[in-house]
Amino acid sequence: MRMSYEELEFWVLANPEFSAFVMFIVAFSESFIILGTFWPSIILLLLALALNEADVQLLTICLAAGVGSFLGDFLSFYLGSFFGPKLKEKKFLQNRNDQIKKGEVFFDRYGWGGIIIGRLTPAIRPFIPFIAGLAKMPLKIFVISSMFACFIWSLSLAILIIGIDNILILFK
Repeated sequence: MRMSYEELEFWVLANPEFSAFVMFIVAFSESFIILGTFWPSIILLLLALALNEADVQLLTICLAAGVGSFLGDFLSFYLGSFFGPKLKEKKFLQNRNDQIKKGEVFFDRYGWGGIIIGRLTPAIRPFIPFIAGLAKMPLKIFVISSMFACFIWSLSLAILIIGIDNILILFK
């Protein structure tokens, strides 16, 4: 059974006790390499706005989104670290060896900054942790930079929610 965004929003608003869990799952889905490739970022923003309008605390919304995002990033990094060497041997990636090398050089050069930039760029968000794992970024550097990036991203989400809410008030 497939649920539309409208059905998800209606269900969460009818069951606000599950709002943090649903926000966590949506943020995880957006960040995880396998799901995030097909999961548009706008769903998370729309859900966050709806929860804010339903008087769910902004801290709850952003904390659940930040933790879900971090877990999605961490699992993507782990998959890149674990499966990356095996995937490099596949013909599909061998044909893209230049792009893989560029990714490795990018993380060698920018390290933690690349994680922060990737977290704040919706189109590449789910790929960055996987590529960092594939490029053998040290785990400690990845975890610290990802936690910091998810914090900045959660703060940005809060600012967006407050800003959009203030704009919507003008039209009421």
